[in-house]
Amino acid sequence: MYRSFAFAFLLLIVGVAGTPRVAFQQSSYIQRAVVPHITKDVRLDWCPQCINSFDELVQIVLDIILQYGVVDTCGHLCDLVEQKTGSGLLGFICTMGCDFLGLEEFVKLMEKADIDPIYYCEVMKICPINDNGDAKFKSFAVLPPRAQTESKIALDMVYVSKNGTGTGEMIIMIQTVDKIPLSAGLLLEAQKPGTYGERIVIDTTPDPDCDPTQGECEQWLEGTYNITVLLCNGQCGSHHPHTALYDTARGSFTLYE
Repeated sequence: MYRSFAFAFLLLIVGVAGTPRVAFQQSSYIQRAVVPHITKDVRLDWCPQCINSFDELVQIVLDIILQYGVVDTCGHLCDLVEQKTGSGLLGFICTMGCDFLGLEEFVKLMEKADIDPIYYCEVMKICPINDNGDAKFKSFAVLPPRAQTESKIALDMVYVSKNGTGTGEMIIMIQTVDKIPLSAGLLLEAQKPGTYGERIVIDTTPDPDCDPTQGECEQWLEGTYNITVLLCNGQCGSHHPHTALYDTARGSFTLYE
């Protein structure tokens, strides 16, 4: 039975890996300060690994396709994955999924843009589904509301769920003074009914390693920064089933020199 479960899990990972990361992007400026306590059944919890751990596999497979063009066999493709990553686990997962789906379908799945990792993990019954779930903000505070540049700003929030939550996402969006959009997506694992807290920290120190020739560099100028936080069932904004917006919170902070 364990081998059957492991095989099903590996097939699931192939489905999850079919999208470049849209959800769960971590801005270097926006970090979760406290990992939330999750009340779980006593069983293996593959859901976070299913959703979060295989971006590298997707990117490597796509890079290999761009670099080598047509790859003849699953063995060749997955050997290259293992060589490039140095990860026997990713090579093994690649092999299991590719052998099961066939090379052509596996590559098509990797290249497909319209794949929601939460949805596919739910379909494969690795992540819990709760379409009757709910979550409402009880409190939301931006601390301090006014600070010097290069300070750290905390978002302290508490939300309440009467019916529990499905596997979902928290999106943090910041409207900056210099109009460079900043956002981060964080996994919200399914929860039982209850009250839950989160603390998010925003570091307003400009990144000294940011290269303006490679992309826009946030300077954290003086002024007011507006924040929007979304709590979602499923991936925020997805058109797939088991997706809904639970609640929205807004706030702001001001930086001065």
